[in-house]
Amino acid sequence: KSSVENLIEKNTLPNKYEAKFDLKKTLKGRFPLVSIKVTDLADGSVLSIKASHLLMDGRCFYRLANALMALYSGETPDADIVFDDSVIPRINLPDSLDTSMFYPIPKTALLSVIWKKFHKTRKQRILITNDEIMRIKNKAGVSRTAVLSAMVYEIMGRKAISIVQTADHRGHVKAIPLSYGGNAASTLSPISLSADLPTEEAAKIIDGGIKRYLKDDEKYFPEYLYLLKDKLPYLPFPLSDAWKRNPNCIVCNSFISFGIYDEMTADGNIPACVFPPDLPDPVRFFPAPPEEDGIYILLNL
Repeated sequence: KSSVENLIEKNTLPNKYEAKFDLKKTLKGRFPLVSIKVTDLADGSVLSIKASHLLMDGRCFYRLANALMALYSGETPDADIVFDDSVIPRINLPDSLDTSMFYPIPKTALLSVIWKKFHKTRKQRILITNDEIMRIKNKAGVSRTAVLSAMVYEIMGRKAISIVQTADHRGHVKAIPLSYGGNAASTLSPISLSADLPTEEAAKIIDGGIKRYLKDDEKYFPEYLYLLKDKLPYLPFPLSDAWKRNPNCIVCNSFISFGIYDEMTADGNIPACVFPPDLPDPVRFFPAPPEEDGIYILLNL
């Protein structure tokens, strides 16, 4: 009996609409890796999907959502998603890995993440208009992700910090096609920023760091796979620095290249609202609804 309009005003999805997911049972093989729940409301429907990160990354998640929206509309889903992990072993994995460039994940890391989740020390949703993004983007000659990351640097008080990005390796690593439907995302090495930089200069440094890493993707991706394969407790940045009350390291996860509103249509209707995935990322870039003409910076710091 609820309405979509009331749901949007709350900015959160009530538990009764959420699909269930039990990580403990999943790891023991007693619960599915993907759980889906559809709820019909008076003036629309709610589609909730919960999926294990072991199975898919953000891009795959939204392609799955788009496929479900197509089925709901009586259309044929996009058929070019390839759930074929045989593309991964073709990359030569190293016999051993020098872990001196990585930081061990402390056993207490989960406690700080849980503490942050419940205390919600700095939870903000900041709308950055497309005009503002394009002004800096054109002036500095950088990507939208770099512009938004530079704005995070500004929000944090222009102090000396490291910015960590996540990357989609499809198309950058030859063995992984754009149609790959598994998990092809990983964390890039931190990009250091000194204090009191102009926004445009910070954006240029961040953009250069992202391009430098992706240029050597064929070299670095096997290292990521090695860590994934052997489940070694390492990351390319100190996790404890990213979950401090006043962090020295900011992890940014971007969803802005996903067709969240223009692709996810049902019967020709654009979704009234799309809630961000429930991830513990300190910072997320997420498209605002079309009528707001911009991108949200979602802070969980």
